[in-house]
Amino acid sequence: MKKSKFRFMAAEVILFVLTLFFVYKIFNQNVEEPRVAIILPESGDQRWDALIEGMKQSASLNKIHLIICNTDEIEDADVEREAIREQLDNQIDAFIICPSPGSETKEMLENECADIPTLLITEDIYDEEQKASGLPVIKPDYYEIGQTLAAHLQEDGQRRIGVVGGWRKSDISDNGVRGLNDALEGTDCEIAWYYYNQKEKKASEMVSVKEKVDALVVLDPDALVELGEQAENGTYYGAEIYGIGSSVKSIALLDYGYITDMVLLDGYEIGYKSVEEIAEKLNHRFYRLESCNTGVRELDGEELFSDDDMERLLYSYE
Repeated sequence: MKKSKFRFMAAEVILFVLTLFFVYKIFNQNVEEPRVAIILPESGDQRWDALIEGMKQSASLNKIHLIICNTDEIEDADVEREAIREQLDNQIDAFIICPSPGSETKEMLENECADIPTLLITEDIYDEEQKASGLPVIKPDYYEIGQTLAAHLQEDGQRRIGVVGGWRKSDISDNGVRGLNDALEGTDCEIAWYYYNQKEKKASEMVSVKEKVDALVVLDPDALVELGEQAENGTYYGAEIYGIGSSVKSIALLDYGYITDMVLLDGYEIGYKSVEEIAEKLNHRFYRLESCNTGVRELDGEELFSDDDMERLLYSYE
């Protein structure tokens, strides 16, 4: 009698556990994936292909729903504010943002994104006093990139250098130029002039009227493509081109000999790690988002397809 009663109770417990399991599975299937808005300037441009591919791969593994905002060029904080507010109205759960240029962006993000997890990608931002945003950011080390390009200039015996930066007071320009200058200090290389982005001005047109130099160091990936496309016989007005690339087009220009030497940003890694980090925050409320530096790849035309790791990198751009 006691054995029968025990078996009956055991069966009830098993049925109860199974019931709880199936109820959990049913409700768990109906839970919506967290929605993360991605704000990039000209989001449909090819320069973001590898980054977006990395994001999608990471989102699939981490069960995140990505909303890649359809944007044109984002030239200042006001334009970016509109995109952010539109997504806040859509009740998204987090932001991954490529910040707009200008010292006003820091304050704008502090105001608009104060109550929602926000992660910056590709570069940090600074205010008028050159104070960093304090937000977590996934990006390469631009100071180190500047030093790497300086080393290649010295190896190739370049003497007079022209520097084409991005926007003034930007992470990529300030830290890239600082790394370049520090590495060239005390060497035979001399920086003849600097040029920084200007609204409604083409870098190629502005550089063409500058004093002639032996080499151009182009710290803006878009300007690198622009100058590379207009190079003739491997030079732009007699200057060999070195710089930072971020797209398959820049790789092609290097392969064709229009660019001499390039540091390629790993967009795939930036995209993958950014979604992975934001997913950690959304899954663990008290987790603190962390910054990290991503890798880069030093390339010249001769070694472009020389190893298997390069295949993986090129695949991420397809």
